[in-house]
Amino acid sequence: MNPRKPLLALAATIMLTACGGAPATTPATSGGPAKVDSIASEVPAEMKALAPFQIAVDATYAPNEFVNPETGAITGWDIDFGNAICKVMGVACTFNNVTFDDIIAQLKASTPSEVAGGDKPRYVLSISSWTPTQARETGGIDFITYYKAGESWLAKVGGPTISTAADMCGHNVAVESGTTEESDAWGYMGKQVGGTAISGDKDNCQAAGKQPINVLSFATQTEANSALLSGRADFGWLDQPVADYQVKQSNGKLKIAGQACSVSPYGIAVVKGSPLEKPITDAVKYLIDNNGYYANILKTWGVDDGAIASSDVALNNNNSIGPSCVPSY
Repeated sequence: MNPRKPLLALAATIMLTACGGAPATTPATSGGPAKVDSIASEVPAEMKALAPFQIAVDATYAPNEFVNPETGAITGWDIDFGNAICKVMGVACTFNNVTFDDIIAQLKASTPSEVAGGDKPRYVLSISSWTPTQARETGGIDFITYYKAGESWLAKVGGPTISTAADMCGHNVAVESGTTEESDAWGYMGKQVGGTAISGDKDNCQAAGKQPINVLSFATQTEANSALLSGRADFGWLDQPVADYQVKQSNGKLKIAGQACSVSPYGIAVVKGSPLEKPITDAVKYLIDNNGYYANILKTWGVDDGAIASSDVALNNNNSIGPSCVPSY
């Protein structure tokens, strides 16, 4: 949490959606690190010609990326770090609010006309709490590691708790569409997202003699949070720093319902083989190692538990750290 700003009321936060009156874009801010010539020179001329770089974020995932209801600007620690990366590379950047489940398709689109509607900018990267997965990588996306975070369950105070993934069986679980949590909830039941059985995989709920998980998928994390607060969902399943933030903002209404698990890297997403991979990688390492830029951003937002060393910055690192949330599938 940024100590220089008052806590935002959760009620105000959950009313924001990907479209709900928020601006489509937020320009990068001034201040922070300066251009590093050796890194800026790694950005090819054809990429510099695309400046300001259009960056896709799902701005419903506070404190990582969200719309500030007081200013209408896209903010969060991912935004602060993305700004710093752009400054080191010597390019202007603009952050765009995009529904999470749409980002990869729009990131891969080479021209605006190839995106549904034909009116979207060309997104050259996305910094939006991405967990690198094999499916995303084989689907044409590369990831540059910059953080690590686990998955966590939320519930209303006085509500149920989670000891193992089996405790989700028979409950309504709210997730954001396209997230690792969504695929894990379905995968625990031996199914693809939407309910198609995966050949050879078992339904762990059925095997335990329990009712299935009722997976409630929403286009935004804001809507998933609302489902939990309204009682439509028994649990919310989301990334640990986001869950912790929601508890702090809830005025005693929400609790962490289970121990964090499946700690995995976060990665900045680019199209596979993008010429930005090296300059972004070098910018991330520079910010971690110099003048406390990286550490200060994380500490300001209260998410420094997920800090990594520059030696951990890698391409397509999808190795989990510690126990998995759903080890049985």
